[in-house]
Amino acid sequence: MEKDLSEFESLLGISFKNKELLKTALTHRSYRVSHKSEVKEDNERLEFLGDAVLNLCSSIWVFSKYPLESEGELSKKRAYLVCKETLIKIAERLKLMNYIFLGKREEKLDLKSKYNIAGRTVEALIGAIFLERGFEETCEKIKTWFKPYLVQLSKRSFKDYKTQLQEWSQKELGISPFYKVLKISGPPHKPCFEVEVWLGEEVLARARGNSKKDAETLAAKKALKIVKKNGKRS
Repeated sequence: MEKDLSEFESLLGISFKNKELLKTALTHRSYRVSHKSEVKEDNERLEFLGDAVLNLCSSIWVFSKYPLESEGELSKKRAYLVCKETLIKIAERLKLMNYIFLGKREEKLDLKSKYNIAGRTVEALIGAIFLERGFEETCEKIKTWFKPYLVQLSKRSFKDYKTQLQEWSQKELGISPFYKVLKISGPPHKPCFEVEVWLGEEVLARARGNSKKDAETLAAKKALKIVKKNGKRS
């Protein structure tokens, strides 16, 4: 592993006592597979842990900041905070792509694919910080990363894509869309759902996601673009 992680620690503002923990957080599965004799663990377990810590921290923030909001509205705000796009922006600010250990094939991926990896690595990094420093310090650290997006919460409309599509189809056509799972692939710890959204007898859009909910949301987003562009089903 020929990366200067002390440089990255300076960017983080955290010096890890357990340097191997930090290396693991930055190790993509592809690197472990191609360096089996050198690397025993990748960051997928830490990603799982970091996702849980991030969700709890963000739940506490929105619960405290919006005491009059319903459970549904709080869920939408939390989803905005921890979405893939936000994680990628944080990865960019941390210059994370410079420090992730990737396999040779993954090093040649397009920039968009690399940033998707970097977004997931943010969660692994959060998991590592939690193990290194504990819950309170981890929450304070990631709150500084998410602060710009916390500020934006009050200014955004959180009517999700599925709700928007439902309202459009009811108003324009008098019917509701429905969603159909085509297949579930991938390993049990990281499944991929492929979903179609239908309106009457017509398929409006198809999408994939890491959960049924994510796939349905992406399908609804695509469908909305189609109907708004054409003014009708296409």
